[in-house]
Amino acid sequence: MIFMDSLMKYSFFNALMLLSIILIGGCNAEHTEEAEVTPIAKVQTQPLALTEIADTITAYGSVIALPNNSKNLSVPYASKIAQVYVSSGQSVQIGDPLVTVEPSEDALLSVKQAQQELAAATQEQKLLQGRFQLKLATEHEIVTSQLRVDQAKALVQDLTARGALQRHTLKAEKAGVIAVVNVQQDQRITAGSSLLQLTEQTHWRIDLGVEPSIVSALKAHQVVELNSVNRQLEHSVNAVVESIGQQIDPVSHLVTVIIKPVSEASFLLNETVQGRITLATKMTLVAPRAAVLPEGDKYTVFTVLDKKAVKHTVQLGIETDTSVELIDPTLKPQDELVILGNYELTGGMTVEVEKP
Repeated sequence: MIFMDSLMKYSFFNALMLLSIILIGGCNAEHTEEAEVTPIAKVQTQPLALTEIADTITAYGSVIALPNNSKNLSVPYASKIAQVYVSSGQSVQIGDPLVTVEPSEDALLSVKQAQQELAAATQEQKLLQGRFQLKLATEHEIVTSQLRVDQAKALVQDLTARGALQRHTLKAEKAGVIAVVNVQQDQRITAGSSLLQLTEQTHWRIDLGVEPSIVSALKAHQVVELNSVNRQLEHSVNAVVESIGQQIDPVSHLVTVIIKPVSEASFLLNETVQGRITLATKMTLVAPRAAVLPEGDKYTVFTVLDKKAVKHTVQLGIETDTSVELIDPTLKPQDELVILGNYELTGGMTVEVEKP
């Protein structure tokens, strides 16, 4: 009996010890599991900056010549185009030949008719003078005859002076670009018809099309940064708003804003350009776009304080392609703003800041 009692006590003791070990092990495992699931996010930060940001709009348009720097070439008599030396878009220098014209059949006929009229008027005047001496013509008839002679002589002199009887080559009086060529070889043209248009190469203007809703925000002399759409320029062209249209184009449904370069423009005639118009500038808290997260109809950013993520619901102000203005009274300059790893964060999460 004593042996059996001892055996039972020993078994109960071992069972109790085993149960204690299991309970202690379970507690330790629970603590270990809790330690392992505690999240630590790795992020990159940068100090929140108080800096200047510009409110801009982007518009597109084309390069056109200033009207007062374009010249239409013409001849004041009916002509035939003997030869054309240039084409649209071609650069020319002072003295370069542009087009050769020669009198057309109509011009030669006009000169012949003017010469015949002068001869007839002169002959009539001689006859009237003889009759006047015989008192068969009045002084009024003599005056009228002299007027006819003077008019016929003036017409012949004018046609001759304008080159109606000569072959003539028109040359460039200024360096520039041929904007338009309106004629071709062997073509007959009437007096005063435009042969071609020459414009000075450095005197451009830019017509940008903007949305009607933006017009009220535009003012004369606002700063514009111009770039070509189809090619890379060495540097942007500085310009200003010269005038703002007051009607909507029926085709594009945009309002034309005329831009004038203030520095030398290396654009091509009719080239498509992009203009960034600065509406206003502001000194404010500015963050990279990557730092801002959409959340429904709101936006959030995270900062780091004492190795914990702090969530801020913000409003967005002025935006650019790379930066955005943050509006929130809880933010201040030099706050550690999370710019990478913020998609994994929640408020209060432990974070580890890594160097970029």
